[in-house]
Amino acid sequence: MNYDSMTVLQLKTLCKDRGLRVSGNKSEVIIRLMENDEAGMQPAPVAIQQTISPQQVQGGYGQPQKVYVQGGYVQPQKIYVQKEGELAEGIGIGIIIYAVFRIFWALIFSVGEGQAWLLSPVAFILGLGFLLGGILTYLNYRNGILFTLGILGISGVLSVLFHGDEVNPVSIAWGDAMIMTSIMASVTCMIIVALPLILSTTKDGWPESINRVLNSGNSADGTKEIKCQACKSALMIPNDYSGKIECPSCKSQMNV
Repeated sequence: MNYDSMTVLQLKTLCKDRGLRVSGNKSEVIIRLMENDEAGMQPAPVAIQQTISPQQVQGGYGQPQKVYVQGGYVQPQKIYVQKEGELAEGIGIGIIIYAVFRIFWALIFSVGEGQAWLLSPVAFILGLGFLLGGILTYLNYRNGILFTLGILGISGVLSVLFHGDEVNPVSIAWGDAMIMTSIMASVTCMIIVALPLILSTTKDGWPESINRVLNSGNSADGTKEIKCQACKSALMIPNDYSGKIECPSCKSQMNV
């Protein structure tokens, strides 16, 4: 701005508008205005504040950008951000490894004879159950954790029921002194598997592939088909309905 071409009154009016002192001669007022112009051209200092978005998080570490502060640029330290579902992933991997062991253990006894051979299919199914539960737990699904807890409960009961002096596909421990060890191991595993339900956020429902299988009998309009218990007529009811219904053909009532 060309201050020299302005009158003293105009210059002092500018000083007053900017909150500056208005006293002094024309030269002093011009110098005051020019110093104010230079101060306004400097970037204002800001507080160091870094927001980490999910897209910036890689491997658990945020990648902050340089932030201007008075005196130059600084590079903030990397901030560790816990990945959602990290606990469930770790436990899921452990369950999958255990499932592979149980399946291998069942296959070993499948070539034997007697009770051990008869229990091999049961042990194999349990191993597959652990494998499915481990995968769903790794994907951070609540139903996967609950499913695994159910398999652990069944496995623990079978371990006690078929506990004996010799090892078998469903009871790895043997001898009277080991039965309490087997029970404690089952309880401990259930507590570990249940940790994500308490300490982290889990997803509801099932993966889309499983949902398609579970809802295979449902139509696209939100209804599903059932059969009347009396006359076997096809009835269409809402997918999420539960309660008493009446068949329009035979007038019989039933609960769904």
